[in-house]
Amino acid sequence: MKILFLNDSSLLRHGLASGFPLIDEIRYLPVHLANWEECLINLLRTWKPDFALAEGVSISTVAQKLFPLLRRNALPLVYWAIDDPPDWRLMSRPLGRGASLVLTPAQECLPLYRREKMRALYFHFACNPAFHCPTEPSFEYTCDLLLVANYYTAYPQRRIGLETILTPLRSGPFHLKVFGNEHWLANTDNYTLPAKIYQGYLPYEHLPCAYSSAKIVLGLHSVIDSPTMMSMRTFEALGCRAFFLTHWSPAMENLFKNHVHLVWSRHPDETLELVRFYLNRDDLRQKIARQGQAEVYRNHTYQHRLQSVRDRLEKL
Repeated sequence: MKILFLNDSSLLRHGLASGFPLIDEIRYLPVHLANWEECLINLLRTWKPDFALAEGVSISTVAQKLFPLLRRNALPLVYWAIDDPPDWRLMSRPLGRGASLVLTPAQECLPLYRREKMRALYFHFACNPAFHCPTEPSFEYTCDLLLVANYYTAYPQRRIGLETILTPLRSGPFHLKVFGNEHWLANTDNYTLPAKIYQGYLPYEHLPCAYSSAKIVLGLHSVIDSPTMMSMRTFEALGCRAFFLTHWSPAMENLFKNHVHLVWSRHPDETLELVRFYLNRDDLRQKIARQGQAEVYRNHTYQHRLQSVRDRLEKL
């Protein structure tokens, strides 16, 4: 197959693209480029892709121009609704209407798409073993506790994760580092981090090294009541053989085993207890980290994900 990615995000380049076999050909044409329409028309004429693929907000600002252009050239669009379920109504539904197939990491959204007469399949985040793997640790990222996450005000459920996982660890005797957008320093929620904790934005290419340098990697999720949806960092951290501590959700319990693949907390006090316990147990951290990596390599790679939808993609 010939697949045209309409974005060049790290999620696509280092993630989803790895799931396609080598016989497939992938090209990138980010629609945020000034001349994307001209480039797309040329590609459709000379290369003739089988379908285009876009994720999340990447096509939201150009949809009114993009959709008619794709229809005129009979090019199917696959839309990966990575922000389901909270953004289903305002983003996934209108963008999904312009797609031939929607992929969603939230199983509970499948009936919503069917109700709107849209074809949709369950398709979660995953890891790429060639990229999400352990590396030599770096002094720059060495710490007791590491969180790689942006600060968002748009997802109210995310605050529950903050209060469960991050708040109890901010003032403790732990070496904590947080990487993400600058909203950690100023936001409308007035939930900010001191400069000694906030470390700036982490280039995605440095993610495996950062995860390999911390004793405990923390996880936050924007959704806490979905049976499947969780942060993509879960799969990525486990792939890097990190010891992953996050807050409980139905999705975490449905896909992983507590104290086997990772560890979850239900309360700020429990978070403190878990951190104090596991920081002193290198052997247990390493055992759980190895088991977590084995689990995602066995069941949650992008190759697994693409195999599950290959037949539908070939029929577009």
